[in-house]
Amino acid sequence: MKILHVLYSGLGGHGNVFFSLLQADKKNEFNYEAVFNGIEDIRQEYIERCKEMNIPYTFIKKQPGKHFSFYYKLFKAIKKVKPEVIFLHGSMAGPAAFAAGFLSGNKAKIIVRETQAMHMKSKPDKIALNVAMLLADHIVFLSKEYQQDVKKKIGPFYRSKKVNIIPNGIDLDFFCPAIKQQNNTTVLGMVSRLVNIKDHITLFGAIRLLKNSYPSFNVKLLIAGDGTYRSELEKKVDELNLRDIVFFTGMLNEKDLPGFLQSLDIYIHASLGETMSTAIMQAMACGLSIIASDVDGINNMITDNKTGLLVPVKNEEKLAATIYNLACNTALQKTLAANALLYAKEKLSNEKMYNNYKHLFVAALV
Repeated sequence: MKILHVLYSGLGGHGNVFFSLLQADKKNEFNYEAVFNGIEDIRQEYIERCKEMNIPYTFIKKQPGKHFSFYYKLFKAIKKVKPEVIFLHGSMAGPAAFAAGFLSGNKAKIIVRETQAMHMKSKPDKIALNVAMLLADHIVFLSKEYQQDVKKKIGPFYRSKKVNIIPNGIDLDFFCPAIKQQNNTTVLGMVSRLVNIKDHITLFGAIRLLKNSYPSFNVKLLIAGDGTYRSELEKKVDELNLRDIVFFTGMLNEKDLPGFLQSLDIYIHASLGETMSTAIMQAMACGLSIIASDVDGINNMITDNKTGLLVPVKNEEKLAATIYNLACNTALQKTLAANALLYAKEKLSNEKMYNNYKHLFVAALV
């Protein structure tokens, strides 16, 4: 069976899930191809990993304003592959996929993996989800909470028989704890795309409060990732006079992420909303204590005071106090880290994710 994945070309959870699925298919039960698409150029890491794994791929760049041209090229690329299953990492590519799937000789089955929280969807995003509910063979949500929110918001378009709940998974042999050397500086870090749906501004404000309130508290914040918001974030760091504390690492390839995470004392994830944060999953698997925003898509993964600490969004004072108190409490750090690691081992393996998707792939043959 040939499975075609259609996914975003830039940094994000799409690529992590795609390659995690392929890695978990240890018996090579399926054949895979990929169509990367989006406004960002395809990541060099994706190209290298496709070549290493012998995965044929195509890249289609979306030019601003040229929607018809983009979807037509996407349609042609999908139709050319003639897959038995079209796996969409998001519903925006749906129109091209539905047309290509219908016109392909084997009437390809279509699976849509929905990843964007409803309150963060644009009007076109919501329309695309409604269409996917009507035309796709299977819709996958990452959590029951997200599924319930969608059901409530889209009403008559919801199709319960098509819905599956499959959490994301990661390679737990690759993302794992390591022995860390103790030093006098508390190292914090966050991994994400640098976009305005993350709450870096509040995080920087909290770091400024720590710097001013506790001059003897040695802290360093590492920001990993890149995106359209980077220049604005760097300006904010300059305005707050934090250049000696906050450092931008730029984009990290996946092979560099375990080392980055293992170098941290505490992982911070400041966000305005998620569906299932890959970065938090990776931090859990690396056995880190975590502080994160108390928002949908995070508070269903992290149980406050058990697998991490949750703080209200846009609350610099609370975030600063939480960071300081946790940094000073090594016993709590160890407890949170151990609980997070146990959660990852029980719920976040890519093998478990693969087995759940395998049932959908096999059903496509029926």
